[in-house]
Amino acid sequence: MTEVTVDQPLHDDRYGHTRRPRRRLSRRATIIASIIVAALIIVLAFVAFRPQTSPTTPRTLNYSVVDSSSTKVTVAIFPDQDRDVHCIVQATNDYDAIVGFTEVIVPADPNADPNSPRQMDIDLATTQLASSGHADACWFE
Repeated sequence: MTEVTVDQPLHDDRYGHTRRPRRRLSRRATIIASIIVAALIIVLAFVAFRPQTSPTTPRTLNYSVVDSSSTKVTVAIFPDQDRDVHCIVQATNDYDAIVGFTEVIVPADPNADPNSPRQMDIDLATTQLASSGHADACWFE
């Protein structure tokens, strides 16, 4: 019969014994890594909490075509506490051509809740029969 033996290094590797001590980062490398992580956290916080550069998208709530010269549009626009919000409201025909256009201004209001939209009813004068009306875009000024 043949005798089987196990080398000591194989036995140590199998059962979690290591032959080499673990290497740790030097004190200098640890400080540099900590500074890099702190800088990344600061940059991410700045990006996440910076002021908005454009207002929240307006919502078209309803529209009704009165006749070939008038369309009524109801929109919800989110106010800002520090800046005026300017929005375009327009009426389009069946071919998506703009047949009515106006600019709406929501003045800055320090008491406004930026999460609660302000509902506005807008009468648009049109050059021909419209097929829809909607709020198109908003910006700060």
